[in-house]
Amino acid sequence: MDQDEIESKAAQPAAANQALGHYWHPVARSHEVADKPVKAKLLNQPLVLWRSLGQVSAFYDLCLHRGTPLSLGRLQDGEIVCAYHGWRYGPDGTCTRIPSLPPDRPIPSKARARSYHVQERYGLIWVCLDEPRAGIPEFPPEYYDATFRWEGFETDGVWQANAARMLENLADYSHFPFVHPGTLGDPDNPECEPITIEPIDGGFQYDIPQPVNRLTREQPARQTYKLYLPFTLFIQRRQPGGFQRQTNIFLCSPVANNETRFFRFMGRNFSDFQSDEELNRRHRLTFEQDRTIVESQRPSELPIDLAEELHLRGPDTPAIEYRRRLRDLGVEWS
Repeated sequence: MDQDEIESKAAQPAAANQALGHYWHPVARSHEVADKPVKAKLLNQPLVLWRSLGQVSAFYDLCLHRGTPLSLGRLQDGEIVCAYHGWRYGPDGTCTRIPSLPPDRPIPSKARARSYHVQERYGLIWVCLDEPRAGIPEFPPEYYDATFRWEGFETDGVWQANAARMLENLADYSHFPFVHPGTLGDPDNPECEPITIEPIDGGFQYDIPQPVNRLTREQPARQTYKLYLPFTLFIQRRQPGGFQRQTNIFLCSPVANNETRFFRFMGRNFSDFQSDEELNRRHRLTFEQDRTIVESQRPSELPIDLAEELHLRGPDTPAIEYRRRLRDLGVEWS
C-alpha cells in the first residue's frame, strides 16, 4: 500500500437522506459566518462554514488526517487550518500545506477535505450535499417591492422535530381553532371549507376560505399558501380590496431526522393598530403553541405512506398532497 492509499483511509461521511441531499437547504444566516470557522449541521452531516476573500465554503467538518473537527481550527491567509497538526485547506478542499512534511516532499493527492455546494442568498448560507436537482426557491416578488417592510420581523430557531412534520403543521389550517383559539381560529366555528390544489413549479398552492366576520360582517382576508418541495412555505395574505398585503416566508432546514432549524421572514406594505412588538409577540406565541404539539407527534418522522395515518378529504387535502409529493421525490427516513 503506497502513501496515498494510506492517507485515503480517513473517515468518510455517513450516508444522509439521499433524496433530500439533492436539494438546497439554509444552514445559517450570512452574518454568522465572518472571521472564524462556524459549525453547522445538515441531514445529520456535521459541516464547517468559513469565508475566504468574502466567499463562503462548506466542508464536512473533519480533517482527514486524525479526525479532528475543522471547526476547531482557525482561518489564515484565506485558508482553514486544522487545530491538531496544522494541515491547511483551500476553499475547494485541497490540502495546501502539511507542516510536518519537509518542503521537498509532495502532499498526497488524496489529502483534501470534502466540500459541498454552497450559495449565499437572501442573507442566508445555503448548502446542497449532492448534485442539485432544483435551484434555491425564489422568494416572491414582494420581497423586492420597495413598498414592503421586512426589517424587524426576521426570526429563527430550532425545534426538536422532523422538518416535514414542521412544514406540514405550518401548511395545516384545521388545527387553528384548537391550538390557536382567539388568534388564528375560532373554537365555535371549526368547520373547514373545501380547497382546491393547484400545481406550481416546484410544488403546489391553495387558498384558505375565510368566513365573513360574524360581528362586523366584514369580508375576510384572502390567504394563499404556496408550498415548495421539500421544506419551503409562503403564506400571502391580502386584505379585502387587495391593496394591503402581508407575506410570511418559512424555511425549514433538516438538521437531523428529528431536529429542524427554521428561518422566517415577514413583510407587509401597511401598518395597523398592532405594533411590530405585538406582531412579533403573537408570532412567538403561535410558534410556541405549535412547537409543543409537533415535538410530541408520533411517529416523529412524517409518514410518507398514506396508509400509516388516517386522512380526511377536505381538511387534510394539503397534507395528503404534500406527502404524495415527498414520496415522489424519493424521501425516506433512515
